[in-house]
Amino acid sequence: MIGAKRFFSGTTGRAPLPPVLSHALEVLAAGLMAIITLLVLANALGRYLFSSPLPWTEEAVISVMIWIASVGLLLGAMRGTLITCDVLVLRLPPAGRRCLEGACGIVGAAALGFFAWQIRGYLGLFGGDVSPILRLPKGLGISALMVSMAGIALVLIWRAIRAALRAVRP
Repeated sequence: MIGAKRFFSGTTGRAPLPPVLSHALEVLAAGLMAIITLLVLANALGRYLFSSPLPWTEEAVISVMIWIASVGLLLGAMRGTLITCDVLVLRLPPAGRRCLEGACGIVGAAALGFFAWQIRGYLGLFGGDVSPILRLPKGLGISALMVSMAGIALVLIWRAIRAALRAVRP
């Protein structure tokens, strides 16, 4: 279990994150949350004060929420703070943990890479479809899933390489 201070600083000891990348992802997520807040506030004010809601805000908010979730998932994976079940893993000797970490990294990266590839195909077929009100491509929101899957696959490969290098060192 990691402490709250280490969790919020992004240093869990499992996978140090470059501070510039961490900060960029955090700023992106905060900016996206600010956009959602402003859109929902504008819609609520328009609806209740002026009896004229903004019908397009729902489309925009849905796409932005997908991006926030994807950025948050990628940030969590890079920090090593995603929810895991370590009951069995912690009972393994250190060498077994490294082997399991490497194997899980390779299998997980392959699965997520496959999902990213499938999402790419889906975007090719349906990404150009437009939303009913804003007429924006639906691929804007869906592409966030592809980016996060590919990003997490890269993080898992990086962790597998680190596990292999730790196994080689005396």
